[in-house]
Amino acid sequence: MKQSYKNLISDTAVFAAGNALTKLIQFVLLPLYTALLTTEQYGVAELVNNTAELLYPLCCLGIYEGVLRYSIDEDSDKSAIFSTGIALALALAPLVIVFGVFGFAVAGFDYAGYLAALCIVLSLRMVCTQFAKGIGKTRLYALSGIFGTVVLCIVSFIMLDMARAGVAGYLIALIVGQASQLVMVVIGARMWRYLSLGSCSASSLRPLLRYSLPMIPNTLAWWFVNLSGRYIVFFFQGPAVAGLYTAASKLPAVINMLVSVFQQAWQIFSAREINSEDKGVSFELVLKVFTAFMLCSGAFVVALTDPIARVLLSAEFYEARRFVPLLMLGAIINGYSTYFGTLYNAAKQNSMIFVTTVVGAMTNVILGLILCGLIGPWGPIAGSVAAYAVISLMRIYDTRKIIVVKLDIPMQVVGLTVILMEIVVITAGISGSTLVSICLSAALVVFVFVRYRTIVAMLVGVVRERMRK
Repeated sequence: MKQSYKNLISDTAVFAAGNALTKLIQFVLLPLYTALLTTEQYGVAELVNNTAELLYPLCCLGIYEGVLRYSIDEDSDKSAIFSTGIALALALAPLVIVFGVFGFAVAGFDYAGYLAALCIVLSLRMVCTQFAKGIGKTRLYALSGIFGTVVLCIVSFIMLDMARAGVAGYLIALIVGQASQLVMVVIGARMWRYLSLGSCSASSLRPLLRYSLPMIPNTLAWWFVNLSGRYIVFFFQGPAVAGLYTAASKLPAVINMLVSVFQQAWQIFSAREINSEDKGVSFELVLKVFTAFMLCSGAFVVALTDPIARVLLSAEFYEARRFVPLLMLGAIINGYSTYFGTLYNAAKQNSMIFVTTVVGAMTNVILGLILCGLIGPWGPIAGSVAAYAVISLMRIYDTRKIIVVKLDIPMQVVGLTVILMEIVVITAGISGSTLVSICLSAALVVFVFVRYRTIVAMLVGVVRERMRK
């Protein structure tokens, strides 16, 4: 088996272990949040957090995207890449503070200082962690994420349970958690070795910005795809319903974790293999494995919606469970857009990735605004599912100019049909819906094993080989 496949499997395993532990800890936090914060407080706190996710790419001009992509190249000047990325993020930090604190203060925003601090920490953390991935420190990257989440959990407990600090405590915990991950990855990779102000120059900055700047509008548009629904619900349905919506959106974390794990490993693999002679065969194999695993995992998570909600949600938030199955479908469809979107990154052709995301964002916002007044929170959820579908279809069609990667249509039809049947059964409240859905999921797994028996045998062989080593 090609070494590149083994590297992909190894990287995926590392990212999976790190993300699994991180998400497990975050699952512990959700009951804490829903128990110690009102639906209104949780809605406001997450609104500030979501705003930070919108703004921090602007705070550093998305330079971390270029830092990752160019640091992967074996012949690149690692010192120049890292130093330039850090210098730009630090140079723009004072502007973030001025505009964040004073701008939002004038507007009467109560948490402006927290927002500015969170944006700065996120910018620096992204530059350092992306650089760590690019130079092959995948295990450190995964461990730093676990460490940051553990710190987040501890500080959240102190601030929310012991100090009863409410929204401010929630935001302080986020800042400290992100900062701790930053510190660990810097120390673990001894990044000061790569820091040299003399390496910063216009010649090193230009390619990074040429790659990164087109990603900023894409990131902003993607924010609208992922998070605009929360704002729509907040303004049209109130903070209490927004809190329920936000809590429900946390439950598809298993699928989001799967997509995130794959994307991190796939980004490195595709960048290294994009110019290989047999890239078509290898890319199609990766797509088959990824989509099959995603569909089977998604089917089981949808089937277990009610038991999961009973464990993770307090009584005040339990009503949010009814939104989960459709949100889960959106997360699954997002997996397709992630796979094909990464092909643009690998080929360093980022202009079209922005176009597809903008069309998706417009779809989400327009449908969300129209439908929210008609069917409440279901409107933005339907809008997000439609947006993911539009983005995925556009990227599947457009990336053919880079490389033709064929979908296994029968596999996709069977998988998505099973998931849609489960959503109908669960949403309709049919008696025994969980058991019926589990049976449908099991049938899907059998179908996958029969259809991909050769691929399964190959993967089992690789795992056995790794374990012997």
